[in-house]
Amino acid sequence: MVGKYEIEVYNNKVHYFLTIKRNITILRGDSATGKTELIRLIQENETNGASSGITLICDVKCTVLTAVDWELRLSSMNSQIVFIDENAGFLRSHRFAELVKGSDNYFVIVSRDDLSQLPYSIDEIYGLRNVSDTQKYKTYKRIYNEMYKLYHLDTKGTIEAEAVITEDSNSGYEYFNMLYGGRCVSAHGKSNVYDSIRSVQDKTVLVIVDGAAFGSEIGKVLRYLETSNINCTLYAPESFEYLILSAGFMDVPKEILQKTYLYADSKAFMSWEEYYSSYLAEITRNTVYQYSKQRLAEIYHTQGAASKIAAVMPEIILPEKESK
Repeated sequence: MVGKYEIEVYNNKVHYFLTIKRNITILRGDSATGKTELIRLIQENETNGASSGITLICDVKCTVLTAVDWELRLSSMNSQIVFIDENAGFLRSHRFAELVKGSDNYFVIVSRDDLSQLPYSIDEIYGLRNVSDTQKYKTYKRIYNEMYKLYHLDTKGTIEAEAVITEDSNSGYEYFNMLYGGRCVSAHGKSNVYDSIRSVQDKTVLVIVDGAAFGSEIGKVLRYLETSNINCTLYAPESFEYLILSAGFMDVPKEILQKTYLYADSKAFMSWEEYYSSYLAEITRNTVYQYSKQRLAEIYHTQGAASKIAAVMPEIILPEKESK
């Protein structure tokens, strides 16, 4: 399933607008913000249709997946937007994660938990809020909006750091370690980033993660940073492969990067990070820029190539190494 979908759900009391564009979207927030009501309205509309007094407008079918025969139902669904409430016991199971992988559906999951078995984007975590105090309409927003300045997702700026930690341990780490003069440390996976940050003492640290799949870890990391004295900046591009595709080494249609939802089929790719990796490997095959996640081609080690990638990132300033 590909595409970007607008969903409108309403009755005579509440009115919801949602925009879904990736295979996994997380709705999160405090109690009494309307998440459960949204699920109820969709389920009642599906069960009773027009007689429910609920209107649901979307270009594809929206359905609610409950614990009743959930495996059988999910296996038979195609090209639907599947809503799941956090009370569904299967939500945290490995079997559910297995079925999401390769599914021709999008999933909207209401959950306050960090679902570590699912690779979802930090940009697709939302909360529900009233549009204004005088309106009954509801919409959703990124629940981490106030923290976006830490990610530097959309702007180029200058970041000063004494230490650099990368989520990646392969090609991404190889590049950043080269760029930053051998002063980069790998966390060896997103689940280890939290502990890697905690191990830093008395340093200003830059942490580089793949934003397209770091959603399950971002809450824990931010909660720690809010209560610690560590001076830490999170930089979360979609992925290292996204940076290479943006750097101008090869002719990449703008829509690939700006409207990825038109190309990253949920049936083939669990996250956009997987899509960018696959696309980059395909278009560089049998060229000097041939890409492998395990090891960078020599061309990327040249000053010119390294500078091209650095140019699409914020400027990172590290202190000069002390001479022996």
